[in-house]
Amino acid sequence: MSFLRIAPLLSLLLFAVSSRGAVEDFTVRNGLPHFMEKVKAKDELRISYFGGSITAGAGASKPQFCYRELLTAWLAKENPGVHFIPNNAAIGGTGSELGAYRCFNDVIYQRPDLVIVEFAVNDGGAAEPQVIASMEGIVRQLRRAASKPDILLVYTMVKNHLEDFDAGKLPPTMQYHEKVAEHYGIPSVCMAKHSAEFINSGKMTIEEFTKDGVHPKDAGYALYLEALKPFFAKIKEEPGTTPDPLPRPLSPHPLENAKLVSYDWAQMDADWLGWQLSSSSNIPHVAVANKPGATMTLKFKGSAVGIYDIIGPDTGNIDFSLDGGEWRHRVNFDKYCLTYARPSSTTLVGNLDPAVEHELKLRIAEDTPEGSKGRFTRLGWFLVDGTVKDPTGDMDPLKRIDTIYAEMKAVTWQAPANRWTNLEKTKAKLEQGPSCTMVMLGDSIIGDTCSSNFDLLLGRDYPKCAIKKVVSVRGSTGCWWYKDDNHVESYVLQHKPDLLVIGGISQREDIESIRTVIHQCRDKLPNLEVLLITPVFGSPQGAFSVHWTPEPDEKAYPYRAQLRDLAAQEKCGFFDMTRPWMEYIRASSYALDSFKRDPIHANDRGKQILGRLMEKFLGP
Repeated sequence: MSFLRIAPLLSLLLFAVSSRGAVEDFTVRNGLPHFMEKVKAKDELRISYFGGSITAGAGASKPQFCYRELLTAWLAKENPGVHFIPNNAAIGGTGSELGAYRCFNDVIYQRPDLVIVEFAVNDGGAAEPQVIASMEGIVRQLRRAASKPDILLVYTMVKNHLEDFDAGKLPPTMQYHEKVAEHYGIPSVCMAKHSAEFINSGKMTIEEFTKDGVHPKDAGYALYLEALKPFFAKIKEEPGTTPDPLPRPLSPHPLENAKLVSYDWAQMDADWLGWQLSSSSNIPHVAVANKPGATMTLKFKGSAVGIYDIIGPDTGNIDFSLDGGEWRHRVNFDKYCLTYARPSSTTLVGNLDPAVEHELKLRIAEDTPEGSKGRFTRLGWFLVDGTVKDPTGDMDPLKRIDTIYAEMKAVTWQAPANRWTNLEKTKAKLEQGPSCTMVMLGDSIIGDTCSSNFDLLLGRDYPKCAIKKVVSVRGSTGCWWYKDDNHVESYVLQHKPDLLVIGGISQREDIESIRTVIHQCRDKLPNLEVLLITPVFGSPQGAFSVHWTPEPDEKAYPYRAQLRDLAAQEKCGFFDMTRPWMEYIRASSYALDSFKRDPIHANDRGKQILGRLMEKFLGP
């Protein structure tokens, strides 16, 4: 049955089924005040969909027919002028426990205005204390997030829920979620109720709803959308109120400090190979070992610790020891590993004293699991409910970046001999002093370039010059914004720079706006020199990566060549950073994502590529 065929029926049937049973269709509680404020202002609005395979859209014939995409499209139609930006933060087969650990990376980092949480199906079978602790962890992290997002809990259905709904009861896991929702004033929509009522009343068969008893077909997802519509209509009438300060938690150990910690914050012995390509988009890169006894050590302070890895046909088992205690064996291979590889999360130890520093040792076990082709462990993250000390955090900044760089392959690129063209004054100031002020103008990519601390490297190269670096960045922003409303005054001119560096991935390839900013700045600072830098990092699908060529090529990627030409026309310096950056990534033998902290931005290792390239270009 297609969506088009069932859509007219849904609106007619909805009223008839909405009053059956004791289970509410939805509960408003504190509502969605932040969401509605943005809607009324016709502002940009970010929605994160946080859940398992049903939120991911499993079972739909096409992505646009899952409830996530249907809801985003419907909200856009109902609220013209509002720009809805969805974030798919769903991972199939995972529940709220892993959700608490990945909440910051996958949700909070996206600065959402609304987070729709769907974990009731995948939390099925878990004990109530575990579910409460995990869901509270998610809620408390979101409530403390800088973007102050509203939260909506939604409940989806599996075949074995039909009996509970027919009896007018919520399935147990949904009851656990409702306890959290009630405690924190979070609205909830029981999409499962509508589905169950259509099926139990004979208006739809279970086979029409789902092919496997869990994942809806298109008709099932359309029914979920119809269950959401009355809630959002009610929210328009009653937006709700700002939540009160966080109450005391229901759980004695809510996962409110849960986080993903990269394995490279641990000590790895020589038998581990780090920064290797991952087969999962949810784990950017992995440390790999298959030699029995290969050991990794993590020091942390917190109440729980575990691992998030990739398991498959050649996965082995692991041993672990806490605080010098006996080694414990952990089976890490299961029957599903026989046919495919997948991400897997495992809590190793819980209920620890969160105020005490602990030491976890992890090693490859001697035994090869029955049915496995090897003993491999591919570790992406540690799960830590607490804090982990950056192993380089207490170092002097210059020593810190040297320590990070020492574990990487060296940047061997040599800057072209003509790099000082139109930068002669900058060269003289660096060599002779007494000072040189640089303003770095652009977006978060330029921010990452700045935080590489390349100025400290140049300070070591040029001992006569006091180098001052000014970070003037605005996320996702280029000269198309800086040129208007005299923004150059506060972002550039007030700092009186000797050198203005313009770059990033957010220029919208708008050469004329860059030209305008150059003119505006030189009108007030006639001796100002300017350095233009081509893009690095960003999305792997970015045009400068997809159409990369060693030299700027107008046909392959016009902007890079046009920026070079602009530099010549306006007598600016030009640094084609795209070429040596890409050459380093390709020659490193490491996964591109091993240099990133998220899909767009450089991590500490990636920043060192940028910093060392800047030093090569501006160095002696």
